[in-house]
Amino acid sequence: MTTRGRTSSTSRHVAAIEAAIDDWVQQGLVESTPWYRDGYRPLIETPLPSGKGVYFEPAAVERVLKFFLLLRHLIGRHVAQKFILLDWQVRYLIAPVFGLLRFNEEIGRAVRVIRTVWFEIPRKNGKSTLCSGLALYLFAADREAGAEVYAAAGDRAQAGIVFNAAANMARGCAALRKRLGKRGIQRKLLEHPHTNSIMRALSSEGLRQHGLNVHGGLVDEVHVHKNPDVIDALETGTGSRAQPLIVFITTADDGDDTSVYATKREEVERLAGRHARDETIYGVVFAADTQAEGYDPYAEETLRQANPGFGVTVLADYLRGKAEQARRSPRQQNRYLRLHLNVRTKQTTRWFQLERWDRGAATVPLAWWKGRRAVGGLDLSSTSDLTAFVFVARTEDGGYALRPMFWLPEERADEMERDHGLPFAEWVKAGLIRLTEGNIVDYSAVRDDIVAEARKLGVTMTEIAYDPWNATETVQHLEKAGYTLVPVRQGWASLSAACKALERAVLGSTDDKPLVRHGGHAILRWNADCVEVRDDGNGNIRPVKPHRGTSTKRIDGIAATVTAITRLVAPEQPQPEPGIRIIGRRAA
Repeated sequence: MTTRGRTSSTSRHVAAIEAAIDDWVQQGLVESTPWYRDGYRPLIETPLPSGKGVYFEPAAVERVLKFFLLLRHLIGRHVAQKFILLDWQVRYLIAPVFGLLRFNEEIGRAVRVIRTVWFEIPRKNGKSTLCSGLALYLFAADREAGAEVYAAAGDRAQAGIVFNAAANMARGCAALRKRLGKRGIQRKLLEHPHTNSIMRALSSEGLRQHGLNVHGGLVDEVHVHKNPDVIDALETGTGSRAQPLIVFITTADDGDDTSVYATKREEVERLAGRHARDETIYGVVFAADTQAEGYDPYAEETLRQANPGFGVTVLADYLRGKAEQARRSPRQQNRYLRLHLNVRTKQTTRWFQLERWDRGAATVPLAWWKGRRAVGGLDLSSTSDLTAFVFVARTEDGGYALRPMFWLPEERADEMERDHGLPFAEWVKAGLIRLTEGNIVDYSAVRDDIVAEARKLGVTMTEIAYDPWNATETVQHLEKAGYTLVPVRQGWASLSAACKALERAVLGSTDDKPLVRHGGHAILRWNADCVEVRDDGNGNIRPVKPHRGTSTKRIDGIAATVTAITRLVAPEQPQPEPGIRIIGRRAA
């Protein structure tokens, strides 16, 4: 089983939640499942809130658990049975969201810390039913006067699935039926006569205007949303509520990086990778680990790992049958991967696992570089974005030492921080990124900084490899400074060997012997977490640059690294010289 992506804090909150779940199972408030008992984990989880004043309140969670016990399942083999939440549902949704509180002086009471949830899971794991139950709780039991709760989706039919299930649950619950009365449960509206709260379906087709006063929003199947209108209406409608909650419950998309889904998923990945921090957002992704050693999409172990409801909410025989169908029919494979393993079925694949990349966080001392032969890799940005340069030198164990540099126009820094949700101001203060005057990259400052850094390191820079796009003037300047410039086209033939060399080094790294040493540079780490590669069908790979107009991902530092390594894997390059060996996290 995989623990990849288990990036949640191991703080006291995690321990308290897991201990509480054990108690609730014993009390019959929560149902135990093999997936949770056997130690499976989601592929991705963002850190739990752990800032000042945050505490875990079990009683707040128990209130939700007991509310669900009033409801009944409506369909399938569990029909008419009590809605007992499962241990994994509580651990990765209910307990963090409803149990982590902080006192708010402005409001005068403790309120929930988490305001937005991303809950991504394969089909048939009880997603829509859970969504309906949560909507009912926010509408009828969350102690919010005049609550407005919306079951939202990309179209009217999908939005109706969650609303109709919630309405039927309300009809089947004696306590709710009595509280709401005959007029409280209508065909398109639930209305609470005592609190003036409402619940209704909401879709882009029915959205007339932004003017909602949202306490709760349950957004089903984000990947089918063609535009962000409904989501924007929900998110901008929460401003006057003390503890609003927007929950996105979805299955993976087909890999369109320009979609609404992609924007939200990127945000969750940034938080999970600790490139940014926002305690009000919590995200969990249940999916197969396609990068796990020996990964087999049709194996039962893969199905178990990706589906927390295996054998409980989704029958094992059903999933085995879907796996066999996909094995026999290539046409069924992408559908199977997306719906039942929650794998985004795009032609590019994520390149590095952060846990492997982080094995190279050893600091490479300045003294190590002195007298070394190194190559440089230059990735010039468009005039208003990141520019990257990376010094790369071979180490005696066959790996690579990296020293990256980044530049950004000064007038773009605040905008980049706002648009990307990343701490650019902190990175500037830490010296990880250099600002150039104005609102476009000052290439002359870039050239001068490269020359100055090379002198500071004391390296013999044998070559600088560069993407020839928009590089003519910079190349001429560096050539006048005495450097040899080598153009490297960004195609499969030019980059594949270097990509494979870097990939082997990252995959071959251990804690005791990291083969890529980058000093844990935060911006390069973010780039490594963003980078995806594409295969040309003949075994050649190359990085794929994200669409700058729609994606917040950036890979400039990795692109510069790969470009540099093309010169180190060229057959005419000499072998590394003997010298200071870097072992573990210190120089020897």
